[in-house]
Amino acid sequence: MFPAINRLAALVLAVALMGGCAQQAGKAEAGEASGGAAREAAPARPNVILIMADDVGYADISTYEGGRIPTPNIDSIAGSGVLFTDGYASAPVCAPSRAGLMTGRYQDRFGFEYNHGPATRDVKENYGLPSTEVTLATALKEVGYHTGLVGKWHLGANPDYYPMKRGFDEFVGFLTGATAYIDLDVPGVRTAKPPYGDLPHQTRTKHTQVIEGPDRTVVHNEQEYLTDYFGRRASEFIIRNAAEDEPYFLYLAPSAAHDPLVVTEEYYNRFPEIENEMSRVYAAMVSSLDDMVGDVLDAVEASGEAENTMIIFLTDNGCASYYAGLCACEPYRGGKLSHYEGGVRVPFMMKWPAALPQGRTYSQMVSALDIFPTVFAAAGGALRDDRVYDGVDLAPFLNGDDEGQPHEMLAWRRLPMASIRIGDWKMWKNTEGEFTFLFNLAEDPNETENLATSQTAKMKELEGRFDSWSAELPPAAWPSRDEPTFNVCGQKFTFPI
Repeated sequence: MFPAINRLAALVLAVALMGGCAQQAGKAEAGEASGGAAREAAPARPNVILIMADDVGYADISTYEGGRIPTPNIDSIAGSGVLFTDGYASAPVCAPSRAGLMTGRYQDRFGFEYNHGPATRDVKENYGLPSTEVTLATALKEVGYHTGLVGKWHLGANPDYYPMKRGFDEFVGFLTGATAYIDLDVPGVRTAKPPYGDLPHQTRTKHTQVIEGPDRTVVHNEQEYLTDYFGRRASEFIIRNAAEDEPYFLYLAPSAAHDPLVVTEEYYNRFPEIENEMSRVYAAMVSSLDDMVGDVLDAVEASGEAENTMIIFLTDNGCASYYAGLCACEPYRGGKLSHYEGGVRVPFMMKWPAALPQGRTYSQMVSALDIFPTVFAAAGGALRDDRVYDGVDLAPFLNGDDEGQPHEMLAWRRLPMASIRIGDWKMWKNTEGEFTFLFNLAEDPNETENLATSQTAKMKELEGRFDSWSAELPPAAWPSRDEPTFNVCGQKFTFPI
């Protein structure tokens, strides 16, 4: 399990360890992946830190166009690595997006089309990531990595789905979609009630406890803001494992900025200029996320292994636009649950100083599905040949060894929602006939001009490509929960979850 120490202690420990830390060259022996031989002539295998934020939109990160919340620590990953302008999640909602991330495969290939929550349904119906699917943690463990998860899992709460049975050597976090950030009676806590409904997840329940270790020990950290806590535990993992001979993989999945909209005054007081209380609390939550990333970056620097540590940051989907007025409609409209660009195009950046360009902006389509193949290739592994992987190794494209494009097509299915992007063209429709959209993203990135009736040949082409792709997929393994209707940048939609 993760022994808890505070940030100052972690950095002091780092200084003590630096003289004795194993050099990355000692970590260069590549193991052999299950189903494939180790990659030949690979560079020293990097440590890998994968950070996936929750419900944070493209325009919420200051390095991107329209960036409305200062995020200097997150921005620094792009500044010393690669910034993806056209990076996509594999779904516009939490759990399916994470299923794609963890497997490198469209989650629809194994029926993970919809969220499997709420927590009581998740547990009662025994929904989760099928045991036949190999996680990135399992693959890396097989080639000699020490693996840890800090934060949100959301791929099954029952014992068979527990992270420590799915490739993680260590785990501290919560298993379902959301949990309380802090005891609301702690002095200085600020909350914002959404425009409609109650503030969810105010207290932790049986299924939303923060737990750790193989015995699911409950962590009573209710007096500490959860994002701060996850940053502290992640930093400790980095410092401790940098001292070991084997490389490490850390999957850091904070719940920020998913509801409940709760933050401490430390972050709230940074935004006195924001008059709307909900928007102010949300901005403060994103700022806490940025501080957490800063803690992790400090720990990596203190460990002495920054040069050969791959750090990836992205979000699982767009901003939670079902909270009226919370999200930006520029540069991309829509948010979570929506198939507009704002729902699936997400902040996405990557750095690995030893092997990737620094300060590069990359504008071809890439996907969260690419993380598995990219990381596993860097680790010296070869993908199994008993299944289809939809992601690709991005390193040759980023280094200029391959001048092509990683993906000619990306698609999203959450019936009745269906969408596909090929080149600059994007089709999105409701398969029950409620609407059909066709957009040229090069000319209309905000998706304001529907070309479905004027560009009928292009529309037919994209519909045909989507139908061919979808025909290979099984039906959803479980139904959507109740489907909300809300306004998205001036138009009402009803979405599956």
